[in-house]
Amino acid sequence: MNHIAFFRSFSPLALALLAVAPGCVATAADTQVDSLAEDAPASEGAETGSDAAELAATEAPLSIEGGAELLTDGADGDALLSPSTLVGLSTGFYVPPRVGGDAEYDGHGPSVSLQVELSVFNGNELWAAVYMDALETKSNWTRAAGTAWYRLYTASRPIVEVVGPVDFNHTYTDTDHAHDIFSFAPDSLVNKLDYVGDTKGNEAGTKTGVRVYFNPISIVTE
Repeated sequence: MNHIAFFRSFSPLALALLAVAPGCVATAADTQVDSLAEDAPASEGAETGSDAAELAATEAPLSIEGGAELLTDGADGDALLSPSTLVGLSTGFYVPPRVGGDAEYDGHGPSVSLQVELSVFNGNELWAAVYMDALETKSNWTRAAGTAWYRLYTASRPIVEVVGPVDFNHTYTDTDHAHDIFSFAPDSLVNKLDYVGDTKGNEAGTKTGVRVYFNPISIVTE
């Protein structure tokens, strides 16, 4: 049976994310497993609304060991494999720390860059690294940036395959004080992003952030 193996080494992005202190490490809750899960189609990169509530990640940090990069090219294997589809996965609302300027974007963006990458740790844990950089578009260049790690799922057996995309990138420039919500197609790793950029008061390091909602993720375990 063809399956997607994983390297016992980090990708360049994973190494870069681990090189900086994570903004937070949290465990996602309410994961569902469905062998035939489907999600409603959404237009690529369409902004769909601004009524989602902010959710903070509050779990205590957990150890991260034995990282592995997930690949999309398969290799033959004879092991008995068990497929599952994980639905309803999301992160907490991550607020990266302020790393430059004052705490107020003052209507100048911010210009936001987001990276999301899946990794397997400890053999059976599916984790997501969320990196966010929110930079003011003019002086004094207020900036919030950082990385959060979220444990999305713990399998009862080793994870040997993730079917589909394992990374995601998104950029936009904020133009108002509302939540900025973007939806993506079912073939993307991410289903929806809920951002806070600029607000009416101070926000960098306290309010500016993102929550990531995932499309169904199919995994194969031994």
